[in-house]
Amino acid sequence: MPTALNGEQWMAVLERLAKALPAEGSPVRLCLIGSAACLFGGMDGRTSADLDIWKPASDYDRLELALAAKEAGLLFDPKTTLEPDNPYLQLVEPGLTQLGEFVPVFVERLGRLHIYRPPVENLIAAKLIRAELKDLGDINFLVSRHRPNLQRIREIVASFELSAREKATENLVYLEVLKP
Repeated sequence: MPTALNGEQWMAVLERLAKALPAEGSPVRLCLIGSAACLFGGMDGRTSADLDIWKPASDYDRLELALAAKEAGLLFDPKTTLEPDNPYLQLVEPGLTQLGEFVPVFVERLGRLHIYRPPVENLIAAKLIRAELKDLGDINFLVSRHRPNLQRIREIVASFELSAREKATENLVYLEVLKP
């Protein structure tokens, strides 16, 4: 497993990635899911070996991004093996991961690199599918930091494909415990 980085370390990596992109061209728009909202929101102790990029809400040239990632010391969308001590960018498409419909929320602009994330309600709904210990910690942080609309989370869960919807619906009980 590659070395996990905290939010400050990931921001430094994203700055290197932004500097590795050519100066000219369209904005490189990455919508980060998973742990990103917690990492960049200042969650104490939260680390991650990767940043998950939600492909449907991102806009980039794959070759350009892959080259910039390599120059910044990142693996780009590894599919088989990971290298020790190498953080990576992972491209994620709908399937096992469900987020529902959303308009991305702007996080940061670093030159041509524009960082977005889903609304907190969508992130929480997605984390309810797996609801492992790390996910529950993330949910707790997001609920305490952002005071999300709990009814909106339920609506998003209801929009998921059947198996994801069933798992997330069972785990909605965690929201009752964590009510702001």
